[in-house]
Amino acid sequence: MTVLGLAYDHPLDIWSVGCCLYELYCGKVLFPGATNNDMLRLHMELKGLFPKKMLRKGAFIDQHFDHDLNFYAAEEDTVSGKMMKRMIVNVKPKDFGSIIKGYPGEDPKMLAHFRDLLDKMFILDPEKRLTVSQALAHPFITGK
Repeated sequence: MTVLGLAYDHPLDIWSVGCCLYELYCGKVLFPGATNNDMLRLHMELKGLFPKKMLRKGAFIDQHFDHDLNFYAAEEDTVSGKMMKRMIVNVKPKDFGSIIKGYPGEDPKMLAHFRDLLDKMFILDPEKRLTVSQALAHPFITGK
């Protein structure tokens, strides 16, 4: 992820396609973050904590993580209006079934395939994320 200072690569393209597919289907932005820090928080709220192995490779991790690779969410204090940092250590990933409900008359099997495709496109670790070939062979794409 470029926000972390990681190299641009094909797994990042898969992530981007996943964002586009979600937005086309749902009609809304999946990660409506206002800042890089906010985007990282939203990514973790969806998929859990980033792998430490991945974070160690990032050039910009010190902007969002401490030396133990704990994430600090930058938030505005509601009373003072000043920015403060809150450490986030426990994040329970969401299930796409709770996010994407489907539409009346929609094929439940294709909806399940769509959720599965997105789940695999949004794996935080780029080394484990769906490849282009795997995406093209996925049942949601092939219709099988």
